[in-house]
Amino acid sequence: MTNLHNGQEEGPPRAAWLDRLTTPRSVKENKAHFWGKDPSCLITNSDVAAEQLTTGNGADIYETTILPALESAEEEIILVTCFWARSVSLERLSATLLRISSNARFRRDGSKLRVRLCFSSRSFSQKLFHTSSPAGKTYPPSRWQSLGLPTPEAIQNLDLEVKSLFFLPFSVMHPKFVIIDRKRALLPSCNVSRESWFECCLPVSGPVVATLLDFWREIWGRNDLPSLEVGDSGQDSYPTTLVSAPNSPNGRNGTASTKPTDSSTTSSPVLIAHPSTPLTTALLPSPHHRHPRFRPLIHPSSPPPTPLNTYLIDLFSTARHYIRLLTPNLTSPPVLHALQSALTRGINVSIITNRRLMVLEQLLTAGTTTEVCIWKLRRRWKKMLSSRGPSTFSASIEEGRHPNPGVLHVGYFKPEEKRYQRSHVKCTIVDGEVVVLGSGNMDRASWYTSQEVGVAVEGRDAVREIWGMIERELGGEKMEKVEWLRFKGFGATRSS
Repeated sequence: MTNLHNGQEEGPPRAAWLDRLTTPRSVKENKAHFWGKDPSCLITNSDVAAEQLTTGNGADIYETTILPALESAEEEIILVTCFWARSVSLERLSATLLRISSNARFRRDGSKLRVRLCFSSRSFSQKLFHTSSPAGKTYPPSRWQSLGLPTPEAIQNLDLEVKSLFFLPFSVMHPKFVIIDRKRALLPSCNVSRESWFECCLPVSGPVVATLLDFWREIWGRNDLPSLEVGDSGQDSYPTTLVSAPNSPNGRNGTASTKPTDSSTTSSPVLIAHPSTPLTTALLPSPHHRHPRFRPLIHPSSPPPTPLNTYLIDLFSTARHYIRLLTPNLTSPPVLHALQSALTRGINVSIITNRRLMVLEQLLTAGTTTEVCIWKLRRRWKKMLSSRGPSTFSASIEEGRHPNPGVLHVGYFKPEEKRYQRSHVKCTIVDGEVVVLGSGNMDRASWYTSQEVGVAVEGRDAVREIWGMIERELGGEKMEKVEWLRFKGFGATRSS
């Protein structure tokens, strides 16, 4: 497995994906960004409480994880989402801002708590007439109510700014993350929207939060990032109390932190990371691109060499045992090619995705659909098996070769009327050694036009914990909430 570390003379070798970011094409692509001169700045550490990954629908994630985190803030809240819509999540967010403002009036120094709300897509007309300025659109207080937020008078103790960014034709800002006091972050897969989809959220802290803040500052913050006084670096400046996290959608208890206020009230509990060994982590941005680079009649164009795209291609090409993908859609030509190449090398591939999810968007941004791409990938795999024949499947493993194609398992998420209509989790695991979570789908839009951000975490224990939480929500080891496609042929009984 590729090591994430930026190698020094006495340390581990430099990661191949970092080397690929130094090619002329990659330098041209990334030079305007904060990582352009030194891509290794994206490599850092994080404290990841993998056992505190939360799952549920969007409303669950906001109620049990995100909103309590907002209420724990001392100085600053940054919330970035893609879609913004009237929903239970938005109603609860607005109610939380009212409580935060009420508590903020007891601040000793009389200062206001900074809140920055950032989104990209609200409606078709909003995107059609959106400004193309990189500064985006800042909504005046008189417009807050139209966004489903409280009136300015009701939250006058907050220094609130609401901003949107979108670039025609398809360049949506797709990331979703929350930063609290520049020390803790949450990485949810859900938007502020009404869909009841299967989602997850990972809490992180440590140096990776500073890199995530650099990403926010470049895209959204610009000149809006004053210094904060929030205690010692990396440490909470208020006592930590251990209590049970309420209403966990997983039925688990967690460590929570409560912050006393001058009004003798207590904020809602918020999950924090247990003390643990920092894990090597890479922040993986992928800037937006307005040119969709459609080439429907000839070989697909190469994807922009962003850190996220480059890292994933390197991860797929260096897999030794298996690749596991959980993605809302799968229409990205580079991903499909990489998976086919991995199967040729004998790497087992497992894919869980959706049927008929946002079909019109798929046709507009990719010219195809997930079901068609899956059908083509399986057809190519069957040809691999047929060309090898049964005799080669008994090749000796002792030779260290994989002459046989890997096994391809494809499953479609089973919609549940009462809970999950679709799966919206974006999770990539390779060899049980590294997991990539974030906003990026394995579709053409995420790889060519949308802005994305991902986080890659190394560590077998963390990967096992994270996948265990997701697997449990999918129906356990038998994956009862997944409809697996069947194929009877050579090697079909191999497993990853």
